Amino acid sequence: MKRTRLAAAVLLVAAVPALAGCFNGQDATTTSQASMNSGNGVDAEQGAIHIEGATLVLGPEGSGTATLVVRIVNTGAEDDALTFATINGTQSTIVQPTSTDNGTLVPGASISYGFESDGRIDAAALDVPVSSYVPVQLGFEKAGLVELSVLTVPPTGYYEGITPAS
Repeated sequence: MKRTRLAAAVLLVAAVPALAGCFNGQDATTTSQASMNSGNGVDAEQGAIHIEGATLVLGPEGSGTATLVVRIVNTGAEDDALTFATINGTQSTIVQPTSTDNGTLVPGASISYGFESDGRIDAAALDVPVSSYVPVQLGFEKAGLVELSVLTVPPTGYYEGITPAS
């Protein structure tokens, strides 16, 4: 009887790692970075330009408009500037922040659009549902083209009050 209990206890202790649902070795999702967008804003790099937290906030229901919320950082040694933007394949309206010299990104500087800024990147005639990914292109004078797939969110909660200027 003692041997049976001892054997069962040893077997139970030995089986714990194999039966634990969180152990998948080096392929476990907890040790791997997801390759898809997280929904918490998309980040990208193109040369010295870093795109941080790009999210597309939809306008009022039925308006077909949206505002791109994003921070753009210049980590290079030369000035650069955002020259064009498309959202879902359509040319977007860019309003440069008044705090910049026509949107010039000087080395080490960053510019915010859409949130806590008078700078805007707005889309019109946009017919996409909430929580969908939309292609966005940002063109820079020196860094070139940055292509993103950006999540759409409703103008509620954290994004409340962010609406297109037009």
